[in-house]
Amino acid sequence: MINVFLVVGIYYASKIYDITNHATSNVHVLQTAFDRMVPFIAQFIVIYNSLEPVIYISLLFFFIFHPKVFTAFALAMISLFLVSNVVYIFFQTYVPRPTLTPGTNPYVDKVIALYGSDNPYNCFPSLHCGTSTLTASFWFVKKRYRIIAYIMAIWAILIILSTQFLKQHVVADIVGSLIAIVMFLIFNKFFKLNKNS
Repeated sequence: MINVFLVVGIYYASKIYDITNHATSNVHVLQTAFDRMVPFIAQFIVIYNSLEPVIYISLLFFFIFHPKVFTAFALAMISLFLVSNVVYIFFQTYVPRPTLTPGTNPYVDKVIALYGSDNPYNCFPSLHCGTSTLTASFWFVKKRYRIIAYIMAIWAILIILSTQFLKQHVVADIVGSLIAIVMFLIFNKFFKLNKNS
């Protein structure tokens, strides 16, 4: 029963992002010279947009087949959302975006659509980086899914790269998203998921 409530919890915790995703009186820009050198590659929008479907499929899988893993996964995800949004409230960041021309190619058009639906704030820590890392980490809990886990790890790395090549985040945002690993370690240990895995 608790997992049903956690499903609702994940949904509402994820929606806090929409409330905090705006400029405040003190916005920080963490972009460095290195970030400015990173090229814009519109094709990465394909992997970037895969985040939510992959997370939903993973959550559903664990919900059905491994309820205990789902509980830990869900609590870690909710915690990540809550901590990140507290940071957004008190330390809002902004990432400059390139000017794009509609009709250049389908990939650019998809990036323009992304920019239109997601304000350039709430960048540190990156939830795309954090949630993808968290998702990949929980696949490593069960030894029988090790091949899937390695595939998921590669996917998470590509998600992280996509945030850079699409100019959605800067390197500092990736560093901040490492809090996801802390969340994984805390809930993995609390629920003793590695025992009898």
